[in-house]
Amino acid sequence: KDMSNPSTYYGPKAKVVNSLVSDGCRIEGTVINSILARGVHVEKDAVVENCILLQRSTVQEGACLHYAIADKNVRVCPGRTLMGHGTYPLVIAKDEIV
Repeated sequence: KDMSNPSTYYGPKAKVVNSLVSDGCRIEGTVINSILARGVHVEKDAVVENCILLQRSTVQEGACLHYAIADKNVRVCPGRTLMGHGTYPLVIAKDEIV
């Protein structure tokens, strides 16, 4: 499905390792071993590791997300740490603000 999104933006201090990142994302933090759908925003100093983030989700400044699956339009507030486990990931419902 073509959404004609702009290219993904990688900030000057962004770090992306072994991840699949869709068009329209804005990466300013760290993303490791993760899948990011269209329009995901990882703000400065945020860490996303071993996660799946669906469309238009935002991980705000200083937040950490490990072993999580976030549905569409999820917002993780600044400074939050959310962690699941490799065999039991944390699941965040659609449109949630955590």
